[in-house]
Amino acid sequence: MSISTHLRARAGLLAVSGGALLWGTTGVAVRIINERTGLPAVSIGWYRVAIAAVVVACLFRGPGLRSAAAAFRRHPVSLTVAGAGFGAYQALYFIGVQDVGVSISTLVSLGVAPIALTAGAALARRRLPPVSGLAVLGCAIGGLALVSLRPGSGVGAPHPVIGVLASIGSGLGYAGITALSRRMSHLDPLLLTGVTSAVATVVLLPFALAAGMAVPSDAIANGWLIYIGVVPTVGAYWLFYRGLRSTVSEVAGVLTLLEPLMAAVLAAIVLHESLSRWALVGGLLMLIAVGSLYLRRPAPEVGEVPPP
Repeated sequence: MSISTHLRARAGLLAVSGGALLWGTTGVAVRIINERTGLPAVSIGWYRVAIAAVVVACLFRGPGLRSAAAAFRRHPVSLTVAGAGFGAYQALYFIGVQDVGVSISTLVSLGVAPIALTAGAALARRRLPPVSGLAVLGCAIGGLALVSLRPGSGVGAPHPVIGVLASIGSGLGYAGITALSRRMSHLDPLLLTGVTSAVATVVLLPFALAAGMAVPSDAIANGWLIYIGVVPTVGAYWLFYRGLRSTVSEVAGVLTLLEPLMAAVLAAIVLHESLSRWALVGGLLMLIAVGSLYLRRPAPEVGEVPPP
């Protein structure tokens, strides 16, 4: 492996990790918005992707919008599915949180995704994953369980079966969109972010209308809405899509588990939520898993075409 390829692989790991860390700031922001306005989570999610779509459109302007339209004409099905999946897995996660609680929904949805990506990669390559890869995955998901199921992190579970099924659907949807986005990594990351956000805006609209979509009058809440539309959406997905150019899907799935770890740390710092001893152990396991991905030799995906 050449030095340039090695550096590109490391840069991809950093980009995906950076995106996951930015996603982890969303939870605190959503909590603040909800407390100040009463907006339900699905409506906040709609504002998030709508703001992201508008921001990217403003950044692109005329020539960029024409490029986006041309890309959509070339890949209408893939981009539509990616955008619809982006909106759908968010909606399913919100349903899971409502019906089974934050802790279980987070554990199931985020735990299913890397397992599905690893299984999918094994089927595509027609060979079992290496033992080292399974060990990293087990370490990461074990850590996720300890972090997600910390005391006081959940709420009641009025419809546990529906909630778990929705959470599984969210995780599978996220895994599918990650794999699909990996196949479209030759597209400009900002373009991919803008198009998927625009399609997700349409997909989430019926759910948001049903939940209630009053326009917030609180300036602080509006500031946080703009933040989650710009930073953990435009910025994070730009990093994520850019990182997918040189990071295989199953590795990206493990790296994105940094999201709940970041959310737990911020909740402890900003919202003064306590972290149990087991949650700290879980965080350490997740960091060990992620660190091992940086230390091992990058392996290109079968059939991978080098990014332009």
